[in-house]
Amino acid sequence: MALSYKQISSRLARQIKLLMTDVDGTMTTGDGSLSHAAVEAVRQLEQQGITVGLVSGRTLSGLEFLARDFGISGPIIAENGGVAKLRVDSELVNLGYSRQPAIQALNKLKSLFPAAIQEREDNKDRLVDIVFWSRGVRTEELIEHLEDTDLLDSSYILHLVQKGVSKGKTLMGLLEKLGDGGIHPTETMVVGDSSTDLSMFELFTHSVLISNPRLPLKQRNKLQKVASYASNQPFAQGFAEVVLHIVNFRTSVA
Repeated sequence: MALSYKQISSRLARQIKLLMTDVDGTMTTGDGSLSHAAVEAVRQLEQQGITVGLVSGRTLSGLEFLARDFGISGPIIAENGGVAKLRVDSELVNLGYSRQPAIQALNKLKSLFPAAIQEREDNKDRLVDIVFWSRGVRTEELIEHLEDTDLLDSSYILHLVQKGVSKGKTLMGLLEKLGDGGIHPTETMVVGDSSTDLSMFELFTHSVLISNPRLPLKQRNKLQKVASYASNQPFAQGFAEVVLHIVNFRTSVA
């Protein structure tokens, strides 16, 4: 069960070299807008020598814009692990994923539920996953018709992606390519708010769950059982309070 973020120790705060954070529900407010407090928190982490990266279901171009705006120096992982760069100005990492399974799955769902599936416009900018809304059909029912594709629910939108793609798996594969000799998983902290972040919580010891009251209780309980720590406040306020706790340790006299 996740402990309060206040249990993050001085030793751990000083040990972290990389913090990878989700965006929506984590750095955004309840109305979905980016929080000034969360952006300032990211800048404080970078100033304290912690490399910050973004890991999100958003498009690569969208995350690149945020990374430049925030002054982020770490990796960018888009489309829930399907697309990645080591830095905003580097080349795409060849992850070996295909969009074909997602396309086939979408076409199947459209044929089964023609009135329910509504694609989002930014699918034209995506390389691996496909995003859509389901009107009147439960996610569990959609999943029953999928074979080689995973269906991820971010609480904002649904993602179809090739089976096996995940934020956690992609991040783990990038670590050895970072810094002078790579970054160890125990030097990494991951932050997120929904089931799309579960793979990171499962693979990384130092994980922080940001409270998201929009999630169904079942999902919240599952995340609470896997994450190491949890914020008190929801959304971006929670992210900011966790970062401030870490920064305070790193700026205090040892």
